[in-house]
Amino acid sequence: MEPHRFEQDGVTFEVRFERTPEGWVARIRRDGDGATHLMAFPDRVGYAADDVRGSLIAGCEAAVARLGALAPTRH
Repeated sequence: MEPHRFEQDGVTFEVRFERTPEGWVARIRRDGDGATHLMAFPDRVGYAADDVRGSLIAGCEAAVARLGALAPTRH
């Protein structure tokens, strides 16, 4: 599936989708600092089967609105 780019509150994000045996994984990368958040969408839950891409995009954009500016973690 093609990546998706969107802007929210003046910040640009890129989402890359990966199909796994259990469902979909979305990697949401914030431009500027490169922070990445992972979201999982298990099969049969969390997205519409007739519009997978649209559902995944809507879920990622909604998640970003709730995530806000998180401080980076240190390992």
